[in-house]
Amino acid sequence: MFIQPSRGILCLCLILLAALPVLGQMPDTVLASVNGSEITQKQVDDSVAGRIYPLQQQLYAIRKAALENLITTRLLELEATTRNISIEELRRQLTLGEINVTRAQVEEAYKQNASFFASMSPDEARERLRLDLETQARMKYFRAGLEALRKKWLVKLNFAAPSFVSQLDDRVSPAKGSTKPLVTIVEFSDFECPFCGAVQTTLNQVMQTYGKDVRLVFKHLPSEGHRNSLPAARAAYCAAEQDRFWQFHDALFAAENLSPAVIDKIAIDLGLGAPRFQACVSSEHSRAAIIKDIETARLFRIESTPSFIINGQLIKGALSFADFQKIIERELGQHPQKQSSTN
Repeated sequence: MFIQPSRGILCLCLILLAALPVLGQMPDTVLASVNGSEITQKQVDDSVAGRIYPLQQQLYAIRKAALENLITTRLLELEATTRNISIEELRRQLTLGEINVTRAQVEEAYKQNASFFASMSPDEARERLRLDLETQARMKYFRAGLEALRKKWLVKLNFAAPSFVSQLDDRVSPAKGSTKPLVTIVEFSDFECPFCGAVQTTLNQVMQTYGKDVRLVFKHLPSEGHRNSLPAARAAYCAAEQDRFWQFHDALFAAENLSPAVIDKIAIDLGLGAPRFQACVSSEHSRAAIIKDIETARLFRIESTPSFIINGQLIKGALSFADFQKIIERELGQHPQKQSSTN
């Protein structure tokens, strides 16, 4: 029996069908024209970038997590079949290994979480913590086992980061590292932010380890609460005009304070041409350059420093080297042609 669809459902279907071709359109696709003047996909997207970019990030993260889950499932299925065991048994085997949770580790965990266990007897709390620590140790074995499976079985990915990643590396912002990166780290930073200063050693270690595959792009995000951060940002921008950005960057983070006298001394010590430097610092174009970075941060709803966009993934806070390494290795694992210096 044929059922006539309702007018509302029919209209919805027609709208969805009409929208389908738009989903795969390129930035230069012409969506409309007015008296011969064309309107492209990029113009539309740019006009609502503040709403589109965060959504792109969220969608990318959701798809990436789903993809990783599906890859893990396929790897477990392949390995379980090869070993002629069930997936459940394989999971169990991957968690096997020596586990040695000491009393000192339990006591340390108990001290750090004592308020959480206020309604529980100390002995019961310690036993729960011991079991949690054992579980964490077994999960390390499991993750190591999965990494081994990714190397054993051929995993090819064709999952590119959102297009805004390449747009952030505009070849105008200061950058260092690979010119053909597999991983792009975009740093939003403030020269008076102590956490930004603290993470610089880690970033240097990242670039020393992965410089062949990783590109670091710097964006200014001076805080209104830091009196000298905007002048410092403008001075660093002007140092970049004389090819001294990274030296100036390092000196600013190393300084005890960023008073005008200190900033001027750094410029003198680095041999910057004083007239050109001073003219740039007080110019409109140095102010506009910093504002452009601030507006970029707002597009991604970034309000704190340091913040990083790593191949499309927004991460806030001063990450450890281990944190960066985990993300970078995962990204490099998607490229069979990787040339990492760690290999």
